[in-house]
Amino acid sequence: MKTGKFFRGKKLWILFILGVLILWTNAAIAATLLKYGHANVPIYFYHTAGEAFSQCLEKSTDGAVKVKIYPQGQLGGERDITEGLQLGSVDFQATSIGVTGTFIPALRILNLPFVFKGPKHWMAVMNGSVGQLILGKAREQGEQVGLKVLAIGAPDFRLPMNNKRPITSMEDFKGLKIRTMQVPLHMKAYENIGASPVPLPFGELYTALQTGVVDGNENGPLTLYGKKFYEVQKYMVLLPVVSNGGIFLMSKATWDKLSREQQLAVTKCIPVWRKKMDQDALEKGGWAIEKMKEQGLQVDTIADVKPFIEATKPAYEWLYNDLPKDTAEWTREMVAKIREVGAGIEKEEWYVTK
Repeated sequence: MKTGKFFRGKKLWILFILGVLILWTNAAIAATLLKYGHANVPIYFYHTAGEAFSQCLEKSTDGAVKVKIYPQGQLGGERDITEGLQLGSVDFQATSIGVTGTFIPALRILNLPFVFKGPKHWMAVMNGSVGQLILGKAREQGEQVGLKVLAIGAPDFRLPMNNKRPITSMEDFKGLKIRTMQVPLHMKAYENIGASPVPLPFGELYTALQTGVVDGNENGPLTLYGKKFYEVQKYMVLLPVVSNGGIFLMSKATWDKLSREQQLAVTKCIPVWRKKMDQDALEKGGWAIEKMKEQGLQVDTIADVKPFIEATKPAYEWLYNDLPKDTAEWTREMVAKIREVGAGIEKEEWYVTK
């Protein structure tokens, strides 16, 4: 009798263990692992915002959806990753306005030179009604090419650096060979203000600066610091030539595969990504500038940017002519609205220092 009870108890215990194992196995099978790629370093806000989003999404889905982050181009360059989104082989991406504008024409407005006065102006536009119009248009066009535009963030700017002379007026740009991204509006901006843009691959830039192949470069302060360009550059100017915000993209194919509840969780966590982008762009940007100043970098400002705005008008006309007609008219209207927001900002507040 006791033996029978023993075996029955043992059998129940085995069944219990098997049940737990089945539950664990089902949970593991049910968990969805999504890929988030970017081409920058782990201290960059593309990465830190990705971590914040990942944590939010995992928590919001009780672990049913997890995100793995692939930094520093592990999934390819920015264009490669975006094409991966279109194919459904990558799920999320944080990327530059410059590259994304080649997929989504509406976003090219954010590549225009001197359209923003600085970070404060960017925040007022992108966190307001005008920013919502830009985001809405980008989402509409993104859907047509297999991309979901989730958010636009980071009041960051691609600041000019050089090893020849301080920049205190437009005259100082004349003759400088400045490395830029291979983005037509970026290149035209520097041509318009008298410099010679050189679209070198980023991986070759440090050596090119060191050997004098180019005189300078332009990028966000966190990248400039992270890549130690202050070792081969003496001068920086806080000049909003072109913005350096980031775009949060998702594969439409991935979105369509998610359940309604998972889609809602993604939507819930988008503001977490954007808030972290904005915060780190301001705070880490200011920190990076102070660190470079400690290493001997001279940082200047230019009070009157009106000559720069006037000089770069041809870049605007070039864009209007290059865009599809409907997007061109919309872009003109949005530029006017951005200027209206900026008219109420008398003094720019650049990066926060801590």
